[in-house]
Amino acid sequence: MIHQFNLYDLFILCFVQLVVATVLVLSPARHFGTRFRWTGSRITEVLLGAVGAAAVSALACFLTTVLWGLQVGGLETAAYVLTIVSVIVIVLRPDTNVVGQVFYASFASAGFTFLAFAAFVAVAATHSIAEALTSSLLIVLDLAAFLVWNSNVNYMSDVLCRTRHSRPQPEADPNYQPMVSLHIPAYNEPPEILIETIKAVERIDYPNFEIVVLDNNTTDPAVWGPVEEYCRGRERVRFVHVAPWPGYKAGACNLALRQYTDPRAEIIGLIDADDIVQPHYLRETVAYFSDPLVGFVQSFEGNRDYEGSSYYTACVDSYQGFYLAVMSSRNERDSVPFVGTMGLFRRSALEGIGGWNEWCISEDTEASLRVLKAGWSGLYTPRCFGRGIVPPTYAGLNTQRHRWCFGAMQILRLHWRSLMPWDRSPDNHLSGSQRRDYLMASLGWFRDLLMLAFALILLAITGLLLSGSDFAFTPLSGDKSLLPLSLILIATICMMWTLRHWTPITRRRSVLGLVISLSASLITAIACVEGMSRREGVFLRTSKTGSDRHRLRSAFRLSRWEALLAVALYLSAGLLSASNHPPILLIIIIAFQGTVFACSPIAAVWNLRAQLVTGAEYRRRHEEQLLHQASAGRAPFNVVRPAAAVLLAAVVGLGAAALASPGDLLPGTADQHAQVGTSVPAAGAAQPSPTPRAG
Repeated sequence: MIHQFNLYDLFILCFVQLVVATVLVLSPARHFGTRFRWTGSRITEVLLGAVGAAAVSALACFLTTVLWGLQVGGLETAAYVLTIVSVIVIVLRPDTNVVGQVFYASFASAGFTFLAFAAFVAVAATHSIAEALTSSLLIVLDLAAFLVWNSNVNYMSDVLCRTRHSRPQPEADPNYQPMVSLHIPAYNEPPEILIETIKAVERIDYPNFEIVVLDNNTTDPAVWGPVEEYCRGRERVRFVHVAPWPGYKAGACNLALRQYTDPRAEIIGLIDADDIVQPHYLRETVAYFSDPLVGFVQSFEGNRDYEGSSYYTACVDSYQGFYLAVMSSRNERDSVPFVGTMGLFRRSALEGIGGWNEWCISEDTEASLRVLKAGWSGLYTPRCFGRGIVPPTYAGLNTQRHRWCFGAMQILRLHWRSLMPWDRSPDNHLSGSQRRDYLMASLGWFRDLLMLAFALILLAITGLLLSGSDFAFTPLSGDKSLLPLSLILIATICMMWTLRHWTPITRRRSVLGLVISLSASLITAIACVEGMSRREGVFLRTSKTGSDRHRLRSAFRLSRWEALLAVALYLSAGLLSASNHPPILLIIIIAFQGTVFACSPIAAVWNLRAQLVTGAEYRRRHEEQLLHQASAGRAPFNVVRPAAAVLLAAVVGLGAAALASPGDLLPGTADQHAQVGTSVPAAGAAQPSPTPRAG
């Protein structure tokens, strides 16, 4: 049976099993381990989990035989391999049920199998140094992309299929009420918004706290003057204005910590200048510091004044996946980050690491990493105690994403050695899970850079196919595109499903939130390059006010490069579809990639339209929606204009390219496709079976 094994069999079987496992994890079957807890014996759980994994592999083997007509002998061997991988995951991930374990194992197996298959094909197909270098580069990019997506799927399967908590919730003593110093750093903030925030903080129901408002580097007295006037003479509030002052937000926070914080304060809290805080905030969070090991507590950061606007609602939904999936999963491993607002630090822990890092523009997350490294513990509570304003402009959204990504690159450059498993420095108390989570949090931003690199590679592949060149790229035609396509689509679908699992949002809202998430792909890719090539960053403030220039030209200027990439990819897909033997799956991948970049101009125009509507109109629409939902129940899934625009852009791009291309583009294209689509025998295989066209 081993002699009948073929890498191509494993390749196809991985695809089928991944589809089967995805159907299970998105169905009610994912609750199996929660509803039917095993006997309590870990050995019993592993044995029964192994039976379930073998059943899934057997079903995938049967479907592969029926759909592809492959011989059973080679598939059986491949099924044994996949079952063994699943059992290993079952042993290593005891806190998720068998459905989540098999799903994660199937995704990981599919990724590694695709890499092995691509490497084998590259070795057999390349005949020059240039071809070998090009194929090697593509495989390295595939590996990087797989690691990033695998990390995301890890979070999703953990949230969807977790059956027990691996970390007990710390005990909160409501009688523990130390003095708290709440810091509100501000720079060029609209005075009416900042004053509203201060009023909300003053209403906090807690016996012993102070408020330090520190305005740094705002040069216009008309901006900071009204805030100073409001704070003058108030019992709990101290206002400080400094200009010039180095270090951006971190420098201002260090100044507040070292010179303007009451010596009696044991807890330091940060609040953004636009956050409206709930009165019970401190009573519900400070109590966790009764545990002497807790160094900081982070709560859920919410948003306000977005109801009634589909654009701003989509922006809010695009944030939810991080707080509801990633933060909840990381909290189980004590690796949550501090996000800069609506969180509290133990003062001794913060001063013990030297305060805020003024070199890093993501000083909040960087400080939490150093606190964990020093041996403290962090805690995330998924409750919302404060709500801020969504960036009103698309440019502000891009600025925010650029700052987050650039800061993540700075953290990676500064702490990568501490995050490696071999670092055993006596001052490094990070666990293996903490190192992995913080490392992948920074590396995860490279997803958008990899998407840009793949887009350029797809354009190059299209040019080679259409020109009839015999330059050997790792082939992506025929069913060789099944795994890369399925890995991308399944990770995207699961990301949306996870959001809907934890929130009451509709499918429509999850799709629109995905559009907003993808719209910042290029700006994030640029921030990755800048963050790795430049040491110093510039702290770009996210504007809290809308733009006065509502011109269509400005919207397209913000997304002109994404629009050009989308058009180029759509034209490439259209030209390939007009060839004699179009590679269908490759065309789908190219069109999908084009749609990713098309989200940017769609979001820019969408935001332009959203800014033209007043806040009163949004509130009126929101009230109408509530009345409609109360009378008619949950609305069915309707693809509204922005989501429909994505589909329309793809269809128009493909159709226009297909119509514009000549009927008989290149005589040699069919032969070239036939040559590229031929399967390559695996080691030990006497003769490969013909590669069937994907049905």
